[in-house]
Amino acid sequence: MEDVVLHYKPADAGQLSSLIWRTETALEPFLCRVLPTFTPWFPSTSDRLLPIRPSKPAPTRARPPPEKRTQKPVSGPHIRDGAVKRSWSVVAHHRLPLRSTPCLSKPFLKTVIRHGLHLQQRARWVLGQHNLGSAGDMEQLNRSIKRSSLPTCNANIQREQRQIWVFCDVLYSEHVGKHLKEELALSGQITLSVPKLGNILTL
Repeated sequence: MEDVVLHYKPADAGQLSSLIWRTETALEPFLCRVLPTFTPWFPSTSDRLLPIRPSKPAPTRARPPPEKRTQKPVSGPHIRDGAVKRSWSVVAHHRLPLRSTPCLSKPFLKTVIRHGLHLQQRARWVLGQHNLGSAGDMEQLNRSIKRSSLPTCNANIQREQRQIWVFCDVLYSEHVGKHLKEELALSGQITLSVPKLGNILTL
């Protein structure tokens, strides 16, 4: 090590011994820490030669044989020659501008006000099997909805209940019900129902 020159102020002459000790301490060599042996995290050359797949196959769990189920005959209308049940629904091709707004009768208007029904709320006319006389009635109903003779209407068939549901707005429900009775010459009574209230009108 070369000579070291220590410069100090005259005012620090009384602390010369302390300055020399600090200087010698600062010039001492730093301790060297022994580094640990490097252990690679990747496989060594010997490990690369090991087989990737295990020598024995994985154990398999034996499954019990499937149970034989006997299909019970389903009660309902008989379908001949494997015919498939078809669903039926009808909607208007396009919405035509309504010429006039129908007026509600006083009894039905009281019912609407009493239950707090909205005029554009959907209601449902239920046509039972006793109301429809033949398949021609369904064809006529189909034509009436497609020609928009029944405003805001759509209909579908419920085969399990053997009913036809005709949906419309509350505002046009009386008009639709009377049209169904007259145009289709329905027998018996038809009922108008709304969700959570049930039947609110009978024609």
